[in-house]
Amino acid sequence: MNLSISLSSLRAAQFAIDTGAQNLANANTEGYHRQRVTLEARSSQFISGHYIGRGVDTRSVDRIRNQVLEDSFTQSKSELSGIKLNLSVLSQIESEFLLGDGSIHQALGGFFGELTRLSANPNQSVARDAVINQATQITQQTKAIHNRLNDLSGRLESQIHAEVNILNGELAELSDLHKEIQIASVYSATPNDLLDKRDQLVNRITEKIDVLRFEQTGNGLGLSIGGSAITIGPVPPEFEVVKTETGQLAINFKSTDREIRFQSGSIAALMQSHNVSVPKYLGRLDTFAKSFIQEVDQAHAKGVGINGPFSLLRSSRMVNSASVPLNQAGLELPIQNGTLFVSLTDPSGDKRTFSIDVDPSTDSLNDIASKLDAIPDIRATVDSSSGELSVFAQPGFKFDFTGNLETTPELGSFTGSSIPKISGQYQGLVNRNLAVTVIGAGTVGSTPGLIARVTDVDTGATLIDLNIGEGYEVGSELDVKDGVKLSFGIGTVANGDSFSTPMVAESDSSSILSALGLNSFFDGSGANDIAVSQRILDNPNELATSKTGDWADTGNLQSLIALTDKRIVGELDMTFQDYLSDSTSTIGFEVKLQQRLELNIEGLNKQYEKEIDAVSGVDLNEELLTISQYQKQYEAAVQVIKTIDLMLGELMNVIR
Repeated sequence: MNLSISLSSLRAAQFAIDTGAQNLANANTEGYHRQRVTLEARSSQFISGHYIGRGVDTRSVDRIRNQVLEDSFTQSKSELSGIKLNLSVLSQIESEFLLGDGSIHQALGGFFGELTRLSANPNQSVARDAVINQATQITQQTKAIHNRLNDLSGRLESQIHAEVNILNGELAELSDLHKEIQIASVYSATPNDLLDKRDQLVNRITEKIDVLRFEQTGNGLGLSIGGSAITIGPVPPEFEVVKTETGQLAINFKSTDREIRFQSGSIAALMQSHNVSVPKYLGRLDTFAKSFIQEVDQAHAKGVGINGPFSLLRSSRMVNSASVPLNQAGLELPIQNGTLFVSLTDPSGDKRTFSIDVDPSTDSLNDIASKLDAIPDIRATVDSSSGELSVFAQPGFKFDFTGNLETTPELGSFTGSSIPKISGQYQGLVNRNLAVTVIGAGTVGSTPGLIARVTDVDTGATLIDLNIGEGYEVGSELDVKDGVKLSFGIGTVANGDSFSTPMVAESDSSSILSALGLNSFFDGSGANDIAVSQRILDNPNELATSKTGDWADTGNLQSLIALTDKRIVGELDMTFQDYLSDSTSTIGFEVKLQQRLELNIEGLNKQYEKEIDAVSGVDLNEELLTISQYQKQYEAAVQVIKTIDLMLGELMNVIR
């Protein structure tokens, strides 16, 4: 009996020493959990009226761990992995919108600066070239940012596919490992090394996706992935990446329509970056580009270069169908209900103004062409294959969209021989229709009491009565209102003679000029294709700085310069510069937020690691002490065996 007890003590001590040696060997092994031998006394047996012990058994070899702490660490690793990746992507986006030399901000400021310098020297070709060069820099910067963000989106998509493939491989590895654990558990063994390996694998998986671990009896394992409960069994879960109708990516359980939305980890961050972050700033860039193109083109289209009005213009933005309403024709820039004024200059230099109504919900490009074609001496055609509108004047005539005053109005109901003339530059803020009615009859400049009464057609209000009879110097200009002047030539007028003429402050309230790209400064319609018009690159004199064609007239140039402070971009109606700056500050704030989160989670992780190491890590001194204790147990058991051997020897001597 004593020999049996001593042998059990030897075996237990040897087992404990081996376990301690294993701990020492893996003191620096990542993911290793310190193991502890638990001994228990064998059940006693009743001999000669007493219960006598039978020795010791090794009940178990346990991994020392705190499951709650390790689960928290697992979730924290998932969050940190996602934050790091998200920060990396946001930092790349931030670099595209930073202020400084060579930035889009600098190019935009330079463009408006060159426009201002051109207004001081409108006759200098070098100044025109500087405006065009600065605009080219804006287009190049905008397209470059767009292309780099698009490339980033493509790289993110490739990385998502790669990460999901790795995830599927790790889940398959986890399933195989789980089988080994289950087989070992059948024999009531505790496969600690396999369990350590499983924990490490789960931690690798959780760096990609959010995982909650549920440990079950018999070393079983259940996971909650993206909010979906999954039991690890012989067939591992498998995921696939799919593209939605909107162009975004989604992750489904393979061969099903069941989408899973990961909340943390690198894959969740990649999905967030691909589906939200990059599109957000691509959208902001495109909003800037579209607004910039439309506003500059709209202002530019209502002016003329130093070559004056046009004989021919072709649209640079095409429709995909010339027969459907314009709001269904695939135009990138918007059109609204409004009026387009067309100024026609005849061979003698006299100017007439006509207007057409535009309703994009009912008017097709063919309809617009027909309305333009109805203007005398203007022709408009549509190329049905390309969706291009061409507008041209009859020989000797020219046209523009400046909305300049008519020099000689329509005098169909004017019976006198005196010819009225209109001059000046309308400076009003709204469009008006003025009517001029003669009161009295006689000879201009000599008949007493001859009056030209000017009224507002829309309100009927009399604006001014002008003396054109006795005392009026024939041909002299009389002030009417808002910079408009009226004169009468030699001849007679009859009582009731009248004419009307438009006063145009806004020559295109429909924005059809910019939408179609007629006399546009830019080609393209967004951040991906913005470019300075080839027509202007080929001939800088086409830069529409004036309303009249006179190089000293900078009226339209002032409209372009005024865009500097115009609040028109985005939902908050910002200036162009403010909108870009807001984009920079917004992405900067997101980066700073992620950096703070990264610091906080890293600090939390380090704390978790310390606490886990305190529970599960190997203390070399402690292990050596434990081994020393079991060594003494071993030596004591050996001593007992020696004593038993001596006793047996003495007994045999007595027997002999």
